[in-house]
Amino acid sequence: MDIKNSDIFDNILALIPIGVFWKDKDRRFLGANPMFLEYYGLNSLNDIIGKTDEDMGWHIDPEPYKKVELAVINEGKFIKDVPGQCIVKGKVRNIIASKCPLTINGNVVGLVGYFVDVTDEIAEKDRLSYLSQTDELTGVFNRRAYNEIAQKFEKQYLKEKTDFVLYMIDLDDFKNINNTYGHEYGNIVLKLLCQALTLVAGDNCVIFRYGGDEFVILHQIQSTDEVHEMLYKIQKAIDAPRNIDGINISIKGSIGYALYSETTYLSSLIETADRRMYDMKKEHKEKKEKGN
Repeated sequence: MDIKNSDIFDNILALIPIGVFWKDKDRRFLGANPMFLEYYGLNSLNDIIGKTDEDMGWHIDPEPYKKVELAVINEGKFIKDVPGQCIVKGKVRNIIASKCPLTINGNVVGLVGYFVDVTDEIAEKDRLSYLSQTDELTGVFNRRAYNEIAQKFEKQYLKEKTDFVLYMIDLDDFKNINNTYGHEYGNIVLKLLCQALTLVAGDNCVIFRYGGDEFVILHQIQSTDEVHEMLYKIQKAIDAPRNIDGINISIKGSIGYALYSETTYLSSLIETADRRMYDMKKEHKEKKEKGN
């Protein structure tokens, strides 16, 4: 039996689980493998032969893809693992594509490429990222997320001088609530407190449970007046009287704050806010002792 290379090539194209395609120098489709046709829901090669991506309407913004393909064809570049998105059967899917020149006798006559759908992988990665950065009890960001997001605030300051303030919050005598009513009750208090903080600060602030009964809030400001305005809102949200499961409960919090512009280091920023928070906690304690 005489097996031709073209027969082997056709069988390989039919077998591999990636979408393979090839185009002429004008970026018009010359062919594609069965996986490619199945992915886009096409009946036959006749649906794409002689057409460009723009003709097919697969991309919301086709210009970046056109730019890559022209670089492959005109400059002979091999471009690998480029992330992108395409419209497939009414949905936007995430893909990674690689393309290289299609040559015959040393002359570039077009391009050949392939893509892999990574939508599910990205969704799972996003889900795991969300879980790893979210406090399971309260639903706000956790300490791990703080490290990442604070760096973004810092980057924006260095780029545009957009100043921001960090509020460090620690609940006063929260241990007594746990000891008196139990940890489950204490958890309910923390969840309701985060809901209250989100109501007053959620629109233009980022809230973190930093640990235990400690919370951090980051807030970009346009003027220093906003620092005390937001401080007042936060304090009011914490101190508001509550009736939880038929029990009237009073929560007090100590808050320290620091502007990035006065520290210019993230480590100094949180240290300064933390120190001021403990100064307020000391004042609260002394005031309480005098009251007794």
